[in-house]
Amino acid sequence: MKSSFSRYALIFALVAFSGCRGLESRDALLSTAENPSHTRRATVIQRQYVIDGRVENSPTTYVLVSEDRGRPDYPSGVEFPSAEVAMSPLHCGPLTLSWKGDDDLVILCDRCGLSLSAAGQHVDQIGRTRIEYEGFPESSSWETAPPAGPGRGAQ
Repeated sequence: MKSSFSRYALIFALVAFSGCRGLESRDALLSTAENPSHTRRATVIQRQYVIDGRVENSPTTYVLVSEDRGRPDYPSGVEFPSAEVAMSPLHCGPLTLSWKGDDDLVILCDRCGLSLSAAGQHVDQIGRTRIEYEGFPESSSWETAPPAGPGRGAQ
């Protein structure tokens, strides 16, 4: 969370000092899932920044956990005051959310192309909600795969 804050602070500072006039963001609700008792909700939102009409290359994907209020309500471009951020990686493909009971959230990399180590800060628990990460590859799609060694690769 701290790294995403400093990233946005840098964007705002660059805009302020460069004389650019327009900074906006476009948010897309990608998926949402509530736990079986409808007390907690997980949501995936992708935020794309637009500076003076030009779309920034790397959108940020937010996985949020909050109390379930019937539907996700996150105004575009504002921080998420009523939610906790489980992870907020750049360059992330599709993620799927599911619950194993009321207190166990699963975030599944659905060919997201991002290793968990490259996802940046991510948490294993938010309050009583435990978070599992499944299907994340060993290396991201832009990284070189680890070399085959004993017990790995073709035989």
